[in-house]
Amino acid sequence: MTIKQTKIETGTAFLEASVTPEEIEVEKNRVVDEMIKSVSVNGFRTGKAPKSIAEKELDPNKLSDHILNHVMSRLLEQTIKENKYRLLGRPVLDEIKTKKEGGWSVKLQLPLYPEIKLGDYQKYLKSKTKDKKIEDVYTKLLENERFAVSPLVIKEEVNYSLERLNAQAKSLNLPIDDYLKALNKNLEQVKKEYAESAEKSVRLDLILLEIAKKEGVDTKDTELLELAKVSNLPNTQPDQLRSVVNRRKTLDLLMTL
Repeated sequence: MTIKQTKIETGTAFLEASVTPEEIEVEKNRVVDEMIKSVSVNGFRTGKAPKSIAEKELDPNKLSDHILNHVMSRLLEQTIKENKYRLLGRPVLDEIKTKKEGGWSVKLQLPLYPEIKLGDYQKYLKSKTKDKKIEDVYTKLLENERFAVSPLVIKEEVNYSLERLNAQAKSLNLPIDDYLKALNKNLEQVKKEYAESAEKSVRLDLILLEIAKKEGVDTKDTELLELAKVSNLPNTQPDQLRSVVNRRKTLDLLMTL
């Protein structure tokens, strides 16, 4: 498997990869071995039929999807290791073609974690008034800490927001166009608003997490478990919860400047 970075643009790495027929066959065998464990064949207990027989019972579409997922997982693992990438979001598959000699030609994009060089936030956030507002802190952070966020991340956030919008319209038994008319907006306006909001939100989160690292703000596991228990939140994703709490603590710190 050979991978070539063609360019990096606006926080996004563009890659081209070549996957050999042998590498695809290896992943296919792994996928088949995994999938036949749940296959039922007459005369055999579930998952106990010979591989040559059980394989014929597999859904070809599901098999193809699983093979692609396995290959992409290996490709991504190798890419991150070779280039020491730190991803901010999910990769996007641009193109996949079968080559004449066999194997695949793949093009994909990776949203990279931006390089953030913090300014003197303690100075520009210092307030002469006692009634400092969170909105003021947000505004100054966004004005003074400038860096690019991959459009892939913004697009993903916009899609999430559009899904929620569609769900709202559906709950009112309204077509999305009629729902937007009631709001005196069109789809393009909404997408633009969502994109602007997402860009600010992502940048703010990254800035706060970067300041948290610099200020040594962190949350212990015991504190997270207690918070999850009190708030009735799942504690299966402690890192995600830790990020939320650390951002909150950092904001509290900045409010005292």
